[in-house]
Amino acid sequence: MLRNEKGFVITGRDLMREKSFKARWKLDREPFMPETSVPGIFASGDVRSSELTGISSAVGEGSMAIRYVRKYLEEM
Repeated sequence: MLRNEKGFVITGRDLMREKSFKARWKLDREPFMPETSVPGIFASGDVRSSELTGISSAVGEGSMAIRYVRKYLEEM
C-alpha cells in the first residue's frame, strides 16, 4: 500500500501522481476516491492523506467507502 512521507495512505486520484503506481495497478480504470493502491482495499478517516480530519469526516468517508465497495464488487 502506497503511503506519503508522513505515513498516511494515499488514495484515489492522488495515487496517479506516484511513480510506482502504474506498476502496481492492474485494472483498466482509475482507483475510486477512497481506494488504496491495492484494488478493493479502501481507506477512510485519519489514515488517509487528506486535508480533512476528525470523526465527522471519517464517518462521511466511511459511508462513501461502502458505496465504492459495492461498486467494486459489482465489477467482479
